[in-house]
Formats: sequence, C-alpha cells, structure tokens
Amino acid sequence: MVALYRKYRPTTFEEVIAQEHITRTLINQINTNRVTHAYLFTGSRGTGKTTCARIFARAVNCTNNKNGSPCGECAVCKALGANSIDIIELDAASNNGVDQVREIVENVQYPPVSGKYKVYIIDEVHMLTTSAFNALLKTLEEPPAHSIFILATTEVHKLPATVLSRCMRFDFHLVGQPTLKNYLKSVYKTEGVVASDDALELIATSAEGSVRDMLSIADRCLNFSSNLTYEEVLSVLGASGKEKTRELFTAIARCDIGAILSVIDQTVSAGKSVSLIAKDLCSYARDLLVLKTANGVGVVGSKDELEKMKVEAESYTPQQLVEIINIFSSIDSELRYSVSPRIVLECSALRAGRLAVVDLSALEERITRLENKIESGQITLATAPVVSAPTTEPAQPVVKSSKPMDARSIWGRITTYIRLNENTRIIPYLERVSQVEVDNGKLVLWVAPENFLQIVDESVSGALERALVADGSGLKLMVNKVVGKVDMDSEIEKIKRLMDDAKINIKK
Repeated sequence: MVALYRKYRPTTFEEVIAQEHITRTLINQINTNRVTHAYLFTGSRGTGKTTCARIFARAVNCTNNKNGSPCGECAVCKALGANSIDIIELDAASNNGVDQVREIVENVQYPPVSGKYKVYIIDEVHMLTTSAFNALLKTLEEPPAHSIFILATTEVHKLPATVLSRCMRFDFHLVGQPTLKNYLKSVYKTEGVVASDDALELIATSAEGSVRDMLSIADRCLNFSSNLTYEEVLSVLGASGKEKTRELFTAIARCDIGAILSVIDQTVSAGKSVSLIAKDLCSYARDLLVLKTANGVGVVGSKDELEKMKVEAESYTPQQLVEIINIFSSIDSELRYSVSPRIVLECSALRAGRLAVVDLSALEERITRLENKIESGQITLATAPVVSAPTTEPAQPVVKSSKPMDARSIWGRITTYIRLNENTRIIPYLERVSQVEVDNGKLVLWVAPENFLQIVDESVSGALERALVADGSGLKLMVNKVVGKVDMDSEIEKIKRLMDDAKINIKK
C-alpha cells in the first residue's frame, strides 16, 4: 500500500497547491527558454520544494511540455524515470562530505544522455560541511551549459552568503487551512472515505500549513475508520478537543487551583502530551486575543463556537492574554529538559492563574511608585554597612500584619510569591542569600560580597520589592554584605595576637 503523500504527489505544476508565485515563474522560464543555472528552494517542510524540483527537472527536458509542465508521454519523459542518470538527487543529510561533492563536480562535465539538461537536486543542502560548500562554489557559479543545480533546504539561514548569491531563490509558503481542507476533501472523495466537516477541519488545522503532514495524518485516520467523525480524529491525534482546552483555560482565568490540577490530570491521563496541552492553551489565548482586538480574523471554528469565544474574550484584557501566551509559549525549553514535564505545566498554569486575577494596570502603577521612591532615596539598598554607634533616630514603626513577622516566615512567603509571579530565572540568585533578619522595619538580607551586585541588580531587587508589597508586611528591603556582620572587637584582638607573635610593637 502506497502512503497518501506519495500517491498524491503532484506530477505537474498545475497540481501543486498554494505556490502559484513559484510555479508561474518556473513555467514562464520554461516557455521563454530563460532557464538559469542554479535555484534555491526554501521553506517549511511539506510545502512542495522537492516536488517542484522534480517537476522542473523533467519539464526542462520534455520535448512536448504542456503549459510548462512535462507531458509524461514523450520518449524523454519516459526515459527520465525514477532511475534516470540525467536527474541526480543527493540527500545532503546523509551525504554531506566533500567527497560526494567532488564526485558531482567531476561528473557534471559529462553531457546528459536522454534530454537537454542534466539536473542535480541537492536536498537539505544546509547539512553540507564547509569544505563541501567550498568544493561546490566554482561549479555552482559557472557550471557547464547542460547542467542545472536545484538546492532545497528548510534552514536557509545556515547557507553561506557565497552560495545564496549564486542562486535564484524561491520561498515556499505554508498552505492556509481552508486550502488544505478543500484539498483533503478531494483526496478523501477519491479514496471513498466519508468525513465530517469538523473532522476535515481538525486534520487540516493539525497539519499547520504542511501538505505532507496533512496527508500523513489523513492516512492514519483513513486506516482508523472509513467514516470519520470529529471524535475519531481526536482519538487518532491523541488530543482532547477544544472543550477540554476551554475548561482548563477557564479554571486558569478563575485561578481555581483545584480545578487547574484536576483538568490537567484528566487530560494527561487521557493520553494527551504535556507539550500539546501547553500549545493548545497558547493557541486558545491567541484566538481570544484576535477575537477581542481584530474581529476574529484567521480564527477557525463554527459560528456558534466563535460567538461563544467572543463573549468569553470580553472577560480579559489584551495584556492579560498576551502574558498568558508568553507563559505557555516559553515553557517548551523547560519541558524538553525537565525530569517532570507535568509539574512544569502545572506551575506555569498556576502562575498564569495568579496573573489572570491580578489587575496588571494597577500593579504597574504600584511598581512605578516604588521605582520613583527608590530613585528619590525613600527606599534604600545598602551597599556595605559600617559598624557605628547606636543611632539616636527613633525606630521606624512596623506595619502590623496578621501574618507571622519572623524573618523565616516572611522569606518563605516572598520566595513562594516570586516562584509563582516572577521570572523563575532569578530563583538561583535568591538561594545565595546566607541569612535573613527583620530589623527596625526592614527585611535585611545578608549575602557574600561576590554575590552582592547580583542581588541588588534591578531585576532581582525589583522582584523582591514587589513581593514585599504584595506580602503586606510593611517592611522595606535592605541588602548587606556578610563582611558587615563581623565582630570587629574580636577581629582587633586577633590582629593584636598575630602582631605579638611576630614581635611587632604597636606604638600608641
């Protein structure tokens, strides 16, 4: 049995979908006989780069092309089959050394056997080594008149500028969801498969613009059932559907910790991957943002569903939705290296929940007031305190709070607040605090001299200030170096003893 993406691989330019800006140019070049010597096809996977390269390789040699596409009937087209020696395909992912390129350079001098041109298609060309690129450069710039090079890559930024300047570049675009859906509908009709409109839409959306990915998913669904429903496609994809995503998003918006953990547990138990849950939450927040600010441009769904989401979007500010998108779009790297991806997702969801119930504009205003106080000197961050005589100034009153006011309890509440509401990258810096005290209306942090500048840095001290304000203890922040806690009298006695041992006299 042949896979759908191979069975329905286009053989003419007319069959290539959603790349008219490229196929039209290539057709005009063939019809006007203005073919160049080197092409670069770049774009995301499954958008038709290699397919167009193969069509073009046959079309430039066809003696009776039909509107720029190979006829498939002439002697040359029949000779240029899968094993033709005039169309050479090289997979640079597994043949990326200089020896393979030198072999091409040596063989390119020989004329084609069947057609007019000998075409070299190098797929994943960005995988070539530097020496391989250098060996190819001269031939790529001035190849024999009978040869054409087509380079295909998904990562064009990895190609040397010297290669880019020698090629005619074509950028393949991702295919839109409506186009994918219509194409899939025609494929399933040919295959005799019945699929609901929601099922087709879900498959097309899951492909994320890749025709090959869509046909691969469609192949799996076809083998699952010949009468596909939305629920069956969800089962094949291992997804939980938009209703479960909405339920989790609503729990996050209410900051309902129990509901958040419960829905995540149900979704993970159903077999949905943690990364896919985060991705769906990010997409859902994005859809709400578009519905709220851009009248739903590009949001996919039924009319009733879009109306429901539009009403829901009114409950959030654009800034809240943007922050939630940032949280769930940035945990991919954490999930990749975490020993417990589920805990990473749960903590991110709780952090997003706390964010959703906070009035961000009011919080920003409070932060601005704090920054102004720091600049004016009302709040000070001590550098290196010097032991001095007791001050005669009256002690500043401490704001009474119902929470425990001992240093350990306050520090525990502050670090918990920062873990849930601030950038978690500053946590390692807080672990360098050696001792915490409450003294005269201030929360005093003692740190080693080598860590002092890191703690008083704006990103760390700002987070600490915000945590103190949220805690409501009324304390101000002071950061001291550990050297300030040395018992000076004992140090002086120690120095005197050392001098006596060395028989050094101290003149008074």
